[in-house]
Amino acid sequence: MEKVRIIAPSHVHVGNFDLHGGVGRLYGTIGFSLEYPRVVVEVSIDSEYRVDGGSRSSEVMDMTRKASKICKCGPLHVRVLEEIPGHVGLGSTTALALSIAHGVNVLCNAGLDVESLAYMMGRGSISALGVYSFKYGGFIIDGGFIPGQGRVPPLLFRAHVPSRYLMIVALPEKPIEDVLRIKSREEEILKSMPRMDEDMAMEASRIALMGIMAYVSDNQWIAAGKWITQFNRRLGEYWSAKQRGVYCCEEVEGLVETFLENGALLSAQSSWGPTVYGLVESGKAGHVASVIREKLEEAGGGRLWVTPVNNTGAIVYTT
Repeated sequence: MEKVRIIAPSHVHVGNFDLHGGVGRLYGTIGFSLEYPRVVVEVSIDSEYRVDGGSRSSEVMDMTRKASKICKCGPLHVRVLEEIPGHVGLGSTTALALSIAHGVNVLCNAGLDVESLAYMMGRGSISALGVYSFKYGGFIIDGGFIPGQGRVPPLLFRAHVPSRYLMIVALPEKPIEDVLRIKSREEEILKSMPRMDEDMAMEASRIALMGIMAYVSDNQWIAAGKWITQFNRRLGEYWSAKQRGVYCCEEVEGLVETFLENGALLSAQSSWGPTVYGLVESGKAGHVASVIREKLEEAGGGRLWVTPVNNTGAIVYTT
């Protein structure tokens, strides 16, 4: 084996259902894995450490050396052929780190599982959405972490999203700078946030179980979509003191409204934003995408993807 190519999905957050912790676990993350945007990397043995391509060469080099140490092999050459926009709610860092680490793992026959790789690479200890997006894809719910335990949260629930639905993902340009300021202070913000009210955690957990998991299990995506939208909005109330209201900005709020007015089953902000998304029937995707593109232009421009939900996780090719 001379080379390993990894194609890994992005993901979007719906939210976390327990930031109270009264039952001994915290967070619990809900989200979707997406075909696009995606990470594509190639890893090969070389005479020295080298990184080509992409916009995060310094980070990629650090990730490569760390993976090399974990898997006990190297030096390595990593080529980044496609990348996910960074720090905007699309899971770019976890997808990139796991792609490199798993590529090295396969190339060097280290025999480590994805969860172990993630934890050793410093990913997935709070939210495992990116880990299970990489491993399995689909619609994912993890069980939160136990403080001090030191492991990736367990997978509670995973569902295949039918091909009759497509995700439209919008990334407005104008709010990115403000969101990056928030992300740069994320650790400080998380430590300063008040404990979630127990009633809110109980409500969010009930919605997650009976409003989302039950309807998804019953393949009732219209009903599930309404609860996913409500869940995301309700969690936005908890974070509203650290962003500009329930959503990060007026641009995202306007896009959520536009998605729902045009027949999306659900619409939500991912993480701190400004990525916003809507799940639509495939036959309506062209029309809804056109309307959202117009709304994006009115809001100052941005990027848009029409993509299936990724139901397989990362793909590995060896040569």
